[in-house]
Amino acid sequence: MTPARNGFLAVILLLGGCSVGPDYQPPKVPVPPAFSAGRAGEPVQPDYWWKGFHDPMLDDLIAWAQAGNLDVRQAASRVAQARAQERAVRARSGPVLNAGAQAGYSRLSGNSLPPALANPGAANPGAPSAGSGLGLAGEGFATFQSGFDASWELDLFGGRRRANEAARARTGAAIWSQRDAEVMLAAEVANTYQQYRALRQRIAIADQTMASGRELLDFIRVRSAQGLATTLDERRQQREVDQLAAQRADLSALADARVHALGVLLGLAPTELAEKLARLPASASAPAPAVIAVPPGLPSQLLQRRPDIRAAERRLAAATADIGVATADLYPRFSLTGALQLASRSLTTLIESDSIAANGAGRLSLPLLGRGAIRATVHLREAQADEALLAYQSEVLKALRDVEDALTRLDADRQRADRLRSAAGAAQDAADTAAVRYRNGLTAFTDVLEARQAWLFARDALVQAEAASAQDVVALYKALGGGWDESRMQTEGEGAGGRTE
Repeated sequence: MTPARNGFLAVILLLGGCSVGPDYQPPKVPVPPAFSAGRAGEPVQPDYWWKGFHDPMLDDLIAWAQAGNLDVRQAASRVAQARAQERAVRARSGPVLNAGAQAGYSRLSGNSLPPALANPGAANPGAPSAGSGLGLAGEGFATFQSGFDASWELDLFGGRRRANEAARARTGAAIWSQRDAEVMLAAEVANTYQQYRALRQRIAIADQTMASGRELLDFIRVRSAQGLATTLDERRQQREVDQLAAQRADLSALADARVHALGVLLGLAPTELAEKLARLPASASAPAPAVIAVPPGLPSQLLQRRPDIRAAERRLAAATADIGVATADLYPRFSLTGALQLASRSLTTLIESDSIAANGAGRLSLPLLGRGAIRATVHLREAQADEALLAYQSEVLKALRDVEDALTRLDADRQRADRLRSAAGAAQDAADTAAVRYRNGLTAFTDVLEARQAWLFARDALVQAEAASAQDVVALYKALGGGWDESRMQTEGEGAGGRTE
C-alpha cells in the first residue's frame, strides 16, 4: 500500500472519529442545601407511598388506574414511537444494500429505422448480421437482469452520530414523561379518593345533624303548642333543618362527582366504579388514618427523583445534539455507491462471467451557495438548546417550590387538625355534660340538642381538616417525585436515556 493511500486512510479514520457541534454535559443547577420547612431525614424512596395509608381499596384503585388510565397508555404509546424513531435513525447511519431482478421483452420497429440501419446486410452481404447485436428491425428479444446495488454516506463529521444521540435522548424524554404521568396519576387517584372518603363521612355526620335538628324541631313544636315557645323559634329551627338538607344534597352530588372522576382516571365507566366503591368495607367510612411521616430528603435528590426534571434534561440533551446535526451540513459529504449485476438475453447464459456488469463511484459534495440558510438553521438549533436549558432550570425551581409549599401546608394543616380535634373533644364533653344535666333535671332539653349539634359541626370540620392533611401528604410525595418504580427504570437500560448522570 502506497504512502499516499496510507495517509488518505489515516485522514478518513481521523475524521470518522470526530463529531461537530457541542458535546453534551448535564447542566449544573445550584440548589439549596436543605429545605426551609420540614426536618432533615434519610433519603425517601416513595415508589409505593400510598401503601402508607393502609387502605386496600386505595391500593386497588391505583393498581387499576396504572393498568387502565388512558393518559398513561398514551404516554406508553409515545415511548414506543420514540423507540421506533430511534431505530430508524440508527438504521439510516449504515450502508444501504438493495437486491433486484428484472425480466423484459423488447421488439424493434422495422419502420422507424433508415433502410441502411434496418437491413445493414443488404448493403454489405458479407457483413455479419445485426441480429448478433440488437437484432434485426422488427425482431423481438428478451433481457434478464439480477444483482445488487449499494450506497453508503460516510459519517466523516459526526452528523449521523449526533442524530443518533438526539433520537436516543428523545426516547429517554418519552420514558421519563411516562413516569411523570404515573406520578400525576397516583396523586390524582389518591386525592380524589381522599375527597370521596371525606364526603362520605361528612354525609354521615350531616344525616346525624339533620336527625338532631328534626328532634329539636319536634320539641319546639310541642313547646309552641303548649304556649312555651313562639312560632319564630319554630321557623328558625325549620330553616336550620332545610339548610342542613340542602347541604347534604350538595355533599351527595360532590361524592358522585368524585366517583365519576375516579372512573375517568381508571378508564372505567362511572357506574361500574360506583358498584366497586359501594362494596367498600366499613373501615373506609372511619376517620382517615394518622398522617404518615415523610422525610423530605435533600433538594439535590429532586434532580434525580422527579421525572419531569429528568424529561427536561433529556430534551436538553436532544436539543444539544441537534446543533451537531445542523452543523454537519456545513462540511463536505462523501458517499460511496456501487452496483453488481448479471445481465443477459437468455436465462441459460445469465450465470456466466461474461454476464457480469459492475460499476462503482465515490462522490464528494460541499455546499457553496446556500450556506447562509444552513448557518441560520444552526443558530436556530442553538436558540432551541438555550430554551431547553431555561426550561430545565424552570422545572428545577418549580420542583423546589412544590416541596416547600407542600411542607408548609402539611405543617399548617396538621396544626389545624390538632386544634379542631381538641375542639371536637371539648364539644363532645359539652354534649355529654348537657345530657347528664338534663337527666338530673338541671337543664332544658334544648341545651342537649344544641350541644349535640355543636359537636356534630365540630366533627364535620375535623373530617375536612384530616382530609386536607391526607391530601397534603399526597402533594408532598408528588412533589418529591414519588409514584414510579425505580426497578422498572433500571430494566429499561441506559441506551434509552434512562441514565442517572
